[in-house]
Formats: sequence, structure tokens, C-alpha cells
Amino acid sequence: MSALAAELVAPEATGRADAEQIQVRMMRREDAAAVHEMIHELATFEGVPDGPKLSEQDLIEDGFESSPSWFFGLVAEKDGRMVGHAMCNRAYSSWTRRAFYIEDLYVRPTARRGGVARRLLQELCRIAVAEGVHRVDWHVLENNADALAFYSRLGARDLRLTEGRAALRLDRPRIEAVAGGHLLSAVKGEAVEPALNS
Repeated sequence: MSALAAELVAPEATGRADAEQIQVRMMRREDAAAVHEMIHELATFEGVPDGPKLSEQDLIEDGFESSPSWFFGLVAEKDGRMVGHAMCNRAYSSWTRRAFYIEDLYVRPTARRGGVARRLLQELCRIAVAEGVHRVDWHVLENNADALAFYSRLGARDLRLTEGRAALRLDRPRIEAVAGGHLLSAVKGEAVEPALNS
């Protein structure tokens, strides 16, 4: 996925009839090409079309050939067409135990406002209940007001407001640097931290 994490591209304002036509199932290895395409569609929407660096084969290896798998996914189909997906992974919270993290939540433009995202989240939450999961976390672009409003209607909390939490990330070059014991120079006026012991 791109450097920007889970994202709903458009909110849902659906009638029950549309939602009942949507079939949600677990992602299978033969879905990798379609999911890979949707990952790139999402990245384009987010303004970083060159962001995703993974291949279809990476999805297959990491989701279906690794043990344990690095992710699991749900796909939504309507009239025999794949119209959305959710890519998730299992996480662990020192506060609440079992958790899910949603990396991607995407609905194709032609299927938006038809209940697809709601059905994907409903199925994910059913799995969460069955597996004893106590929280589901994800990120959304701050300027996606429609998605934020939809998530609010679900009862999702904005952790910037409720817990004052910032989302942080180490990318691969910094992972390697930290693994090698190298810290960045301190910001002006701050003390310089010593190098990490290797």
C-alpha cells in the first residue's frame, strides 16, 4: 500500500436493497490481480499513484504462501464484479488485547454510495466479534470529510481528538538505519541523542 493508510473513498448513503445485492467474502489468491489494481486506484485517489511498490506476486506470497500470513482480505462483489476490498492484519494492543488494523478500505467509483463499504466493515466486524477482537484501527486522509463523516456514523473515534495520538512510521531506509544503531541529528536547540547500541 501507499504511504497513506486505510481509506474509504466515498461514504455510504444506501438503501437495504442495494446492500443485500453485495456479496462479501474472504480474499483468495486468484483475487490478487483485481486487488492489486484497486490498491493502485486508491493510491491515485490519494494523490500518490506511484506509491504502491508491491506486485501481485507479493500479495500472493504475503497473503497466501507465508505462515502466518502477513494480511487477510475481504472482497465485495456485485453482479459478478469485484467492486471493493478491505485489506487487514491482526495486531495486538497492550490495553485491549486482540485488534485488527485496516490497511485499505476501497470501493470502486461505479459502486460508491451503494452500501459496499458498510458491508465490508460489517463483515470485518463479524469476524472481529468471532475472533474476540476488541478494537479495529485505521487511518483516513484528514481532507476526506465524507469518509470521516461516514466513519463517525459508525461510531469510530478520531484518535487525534480523543487520545491526542499522532500516526508515526519508519520507512525501510530508516528501519535499516535504526537497526544499525544510527539516529538522525537532533533538531535545532534539542540535545543530540547518543547512537543506539548495536
